[in-house]
Amino acid sequence: MKRTLGIIFCALNFLSTAQPNRTYRLSELNNAVKDSVYSLDLRREKLYAIPSIVYELPNLTKLNLSKNKLELLNDSLSLLKNLSHLDLSNNKMKAIPYAIFQLEALTQLSFGMNQIDRIPDEIVYLKNLESLDMYDNAIQYFSPKLKELPKLKKLDIQGVMYGHVVHGKMVQDFKHCILLIDPPCSCMD
Repeated sequence: MKRTLGIIFCALNFLSTAQPNRTYRLSELNNAVKDSVYSLDLRREKLYAIPSIVYELPNLTKLNLSKNKLELLNDSLSLLKNLSHLDLSNNKMKAIPYAIFQLEALTQLSFGMNQIDRIPDEIVYLKNLESLDMYDNAIQYFSPKLKELPKLKKLDIQGVMYGHVVHGKMVQDFKHCILLIDPPCSCMD
């Protein structure tokens, strides 16, 4: 009887803590069951680095780090193997960190409003990527492998100025997906 009650109690406890639809904030992490955190909102936390507790969340699928002061990311980010949504928009990043390319489950990635000037060849490792937001960056180099991503449905590069030649090439290369791009500027030709 005690064993049955213990099993029922454990099952009820698991059901009460496992909340895949709940989004946690940083202040709630210390009291959360680490396996039960699937979504984490760390925007506007004035972070210069990702808190180490984040790397202890094995089931994390959504991570919002927008509107912080991040310049670099620790390689430990690659530990978050289940991460499918990552928002790093509105930070101070100058390059896409290599750890990002080890997150093979990523479907949505946002680097909008940073200072990134290139999308490197390693982007090809993100085979499940469906949406890439790079708006308001200073991108001068797009890896030719970017157009090879098999599931890419949306690429946002608005706010980046290109001349007619580059603009035309982008439109041609990404006609298989939604391309959000500003009109070409003659000043860039």
